[in-house]
Amino acid sequence: MLDRALAGLARLCTGLGAVSLLVMMVATDYDIVARWVANQPLNGVVEIVEVMVLATAMLGLPEAFLRGEQIQVDLVDTILPAAMLRAVKVIALLLTIVFLALLCRNVTAPMMDARMFGDMKPDLGIPVWPLYGLILFSFSASVLACAGAIVRLAAGGTPEART
Repeated sequence: MLDRALAGLARLCTGLGAVSLLVMMVATDYDIVARWVANQPLNGVVEIVEVMVLATAMLGLPEAFLRGEQIQVDLVDTILPAAMLRAVKVIALLLTIVFLALLCRNVTAPMMDARMFGDMKPDLGIPVWPLYGLILFSFSASVLACAGAIVRLAAGGTPEART
């Protein structure tokens, strides 16, 4: 049940990331064609692309963590006994959770400040704090994916979810 819920969350994030990538590509293409044909570029295209790159990258993290597809160094995987390797993977996942939790903590204050002071993107006029919220959400979902991997390891399985 936990795996199914985490997989659903990760797939939702990945789907939204794919939509962000599509929006980025369409905005860039429209800007190029409009500039070339009518000398009327799309206002704010740089900010649109900036926001969509952020969304694409951040929303891909939970799926990568859930599937164990992040960059890993496996120098000792063939040397260590299975029980020791499992312990090393649990420790690595715990350290990853600590690191992601620290990132969440350090994103929260700027998000609250941006909301309090009404920070806006200059060209688009959209508030900045939801972008911080997106980062916070992605890191939090990644923490859940890492916790799920620890549960799978503790149950004797592999850290990667079968999605």
